[in-house]
Amino acid sequence: MIEINLSLLIQMANFLVFLLLMNLVLYRPIRRIVAERKKMMAEKQEGIERLEVEATSAVQEYDRKIQESRRSGLQRIQELKTAAYDEEKQLLQKISEEAAAQVQKMRAQIQKDISVARDQLREQVKSFSVQLAQKILGRSI
Repeated sequence: MIEINLSLLIQMANFLVFLLLMNLVLYRPIRRIVAERKKMMAEKQEGIERLEVEATSAVQEYDRKIQESRRSGLQRIQELKTAAYDEEKQLLQKISEEAAAQVQKMRAQIQKDISVARDQLREQVKSFSVQLAQKILGRSI
């Protein structure tokens, strides 16, 4: 049976001192370390969430810029095609005008050559007709 005497009081005092020393030496530092670790983990989790939000917004911004670049690229391509078609039309018109001018020039040259040839043929026909008449008549004309 348990006897209540001085040794029980000493054992209780000894237990309380031991509990106080354990609290000072072991439990408080462990609780402090656990609290610091919990605080650090909360900060890290907060940082991770903030970085995830930043990464998501950066990806969205990147996608928006890509879409904008594609849109402006397609618009630029269309503008360049239009400019190329206009330049092509101008070049074709210029070439057509030059070709028409060249054809006109050649026609004028041909008409001139025909006139010169006709004049030469007329002179030759006159001279041949005079020679033929002289041979037929047997005298000079």
